[in-house]
Amino acid sequence: GGMGGMGGRQRRGPSRGPQKGADLQCEAEFPFELAAFGGEWSVQVRREEVCTTCTGMGVKKDVTTPTCRTCNGSGVTVQVMQTPLGVMQTQQACPACGSSGIDPSAVCQDCRGKGTKPQVKEVPVKVPAGCDNGNQLRVRGDGDKGTKGGPAGDLYIAVKVKPSPEFQREGFDIYTETSISIFDAILGTVIQVKTIEGPAEIKVPAGTQPETRMRIKGRGVPKLGRKGEQGDHYITIKVEVPRKLDAEQTAKVEELRALSKAGS
Repeated sequence: GGMGGMGGRQRRGPSRGPQKGADLQCEAEFPFELAAFGGEWSVQVRREEVCTTCTGMGVKKDVTTPTCRTCNGSGVTVQVMQTPLGVMQTQQACPACGSSGIDPSAVCQDCRGKGTKPQVKEVPVKVPAGCDNGNQLRVRGDGDKGTKGGPAGDLYIAVKVKPSPEFQREGFDIYTETSISIFDAILGTVIQVKTIEGPAEIKVPAGTQPETRMRIKGRGVPKLGRKGEQGDHYITIKVEVPRKLDAEQTAKVEELRALSKAGS
């Protein structure tokens, strides 16, 4: 699997109720065949996991009244000032609890009151058939874990597809090259071609020109989100001209050249 980064995290103000975990973003590189046909893959992600010491509550388990006594759990203190314009009230973050509303002595020491701790996790991902570079996959509930019973965020995976040494992919179509002899190009032949689904036979007609592109319909990549539909496989025909001929071959080719001149 690929190592995920931490992205899309939002800083949140103090909250004493259930809080949803942040959404995360990472990039993962999938093997060529997996991206084409789909399947299971695991991605490593660094994310916030629920603190096992305080079960995500941020306070010690044995504390009966974790509320800050200075602000009565509000997280703010109010100052009343007499000014020439009258009485003025100002609110500021509670200096005793740092606006958390929790008594400092009751805070879980393992997660420092946060309710979660960062960990690296293997996340199983269902890769859909036909996904490609630039696609984004969403895995619900696999972002940061929530605190105080809040739901987890989602994980967004930017897709990268590992190139294949044999196949070139453009969208849902596959492109390859194959070479035939000049004699097969003149007379026509049947050749076997490797596709992403295995071998296929194609008929090369007589008189095929170099760089001719032939198509095998429906032997490309399954189309993302369109069940039962596939792209095509295109083969570019390269024609090999022999560098050396023996005496008998040379005589035959010269005879053929003479016949073609006489016929033109």
